Amino acid sequence: MRSYAKYGPVISFCTGTRTHGPGMVGYSHARGEAVASTITWQSRGTYGRQRSASGPEPAWEAPLGGYRRLRRPVTQARLREIEPTIRALRDHLTETVAGPLYFPFALSDTRPLRVAQGYLTKLPRALVEELVELRELRQTAVSEPNEPEAHGLPPASLPRSRRSTGYGRQRDAQRRQAVERHAMDLVLSHYRSLGYEVEDVGDHSPWDITARKNETEVHIEVKGSTTTRDAVDLTEGEVRHAEGIPTCLIVIDQIELGNDLRCHGGRWRSWNDWAPAREELVATAYRYPLPGGGREGRPSA
Repeated sequence: MRSYAKYGPVISFCTGTRTHGPGMVGYSHARGEAVASTITWQSRGTYGRQRSASGPEPAWEAPLGGYRRLRRPVTQARLREIEPTIRALRDHLTETVAGPLYFPFALSDTRPLRVAQGYLTKLPRALVEELVELRELRQTAVSEPNEPEAHGLPPASLPRSRRSTGYGRQRDAQRRQAVERHAMDLVLSHYRSLGYEVEDVGDHSPWDITARKNETEVHIEVKGSTTTRDAVDLTEGEVRHAEGIPTCLIVIDQIELGNDLRCHGGRWRSWNDWAPAREELVATAYRYPLPGGGREGRPSA
């Protein structure tokens, strides 16, 4: 199901049949403003294939980029398993939303769920939340539940490393800073234990920590979060630095934060010689979908 959009960003889904049957297998983002275009439309299905293609007809077209495959495709079989939930969602939207729904699935009393024949449809937020396979889309498109965007950002006078280090900023600045400080302290302490001389450089450099041992110098970017992270925020400075100098990205998510602002634990993942691909950056601040292959646990010497 290719997407042509008047406004961006949007998520584009494709259908695949290679190993798991039809399903949603990947997504892209709109990379520019939509322009007037034309489209030649061929209806599908037994009835549609008996008709000739219509067009060319007026259309809006937007460039797409940064295609990524979903870690776990949402198969047609999976969607049909939750068809009662999808029907209930559609019925609720029909009652509460004015105007056309552009619903992504065709539902009937005689046939099982199937993809709607449309080049542009809407994927309701409630459906995204129902499907764990689409969690990574929530993090590249909108604020994630439990870590909502703050109404006010930290003062500009705060060092860069003391500002938000993860996607979905905590609403309470003190809680956010406690999580960030916890992640930084874990990384500083760990590298000290490996015999490195470490320095927190986030107040004057586009990375967080410099670690030195013998003739080796490592630049480290640290991201911390209380939720499970499949995407992180990046600044332009962080991106440019990682493009030019080998950088280690360390993401510590699932941090436990108590009411007393004390933090505990966290899941470590690290990417050595990390450099984000420009075509995969989602322009907000930058939200970067974490690649597969991150090594579980704390890095060794």
